[in-house]
Amino acid sequence: MHIPDGFLNSSLSGGLLAGALGMLGFCLNRVLQTATTFANVPAVNNSNISTVLCANELSNNAGKYFQKLTIAALWVFAFQMFNISIQPVTSAHPIGGVFAAVLAGPSAGFLIISSVLTVQSLFFADGGIFSLGANIFNMAFVGSFLSYYIYKALSGKNHHLAIAAACFFSVLAAAISCLIELSISKTVSFTAAFKDMLSLHLIVVLLETVITLALLKAFKNLAKSKNE
Repeated sequence: MHIPDGFLNSSLSGGLLAGALGMLGFCLNRVLQTATTFANVPAVNNSNISTVLCANELSNNAGKYFQKLTIAALWVFAFQMFNISIQPVTSAHPIGGVFAAVLAGPSAGFLIISSVLTVQSLFFADGGIFSLGANIFNMAFVGSFLSYYIYKALSGKNHHLAIAAACFFSVLAAAISCLIELSISKTVSFTAAFKDMLSLHLIVVLLETVITLALLKAFKNLAKSKNE
């Protein structure tokens, strides 16, 4: 699903990069707001002591929050190591977007996936630098941010069903978005590549769902054990 450089026309890749940067700014602001939210600290008579307690609590909570985001990013990086080539232009692999968004929220999920894609592009030549905006749009925006709201809409009924539906949307919608971009750029024929793209990504959906459920359960159990 990583699109290399040279496979998208310049206007499309430039427009998607501008959109990705705007979304990055929005999500970064939301994440920083979350990180700097003061925890509820019991009020005490001495205002100086109260201020110190609040500051310490803020520092601890922000540190734990960013630690969770870092760990999630490492798991997403590992998620995407499983790769199947599709023709010479792209590949099929799990995204990790639903896992990141459900664990840390849609804005943080977007930042996590975007950070992983940026590192892959700059240091591992996995996805092009000039096509980074397209890859962020497909996997971070569609595959994580939007997919979270599929999960949210169904989570009140059944958690497992909500995860499965979100993973289904995440992988297939991101893959189709990728194929549309390549088709607009006249790199591949949409109809010719659709069958291969869809069939391989249906396998990826199953893998994505299983890994997402397992990791979310592991993180939940870890949080419970720390609180005991």
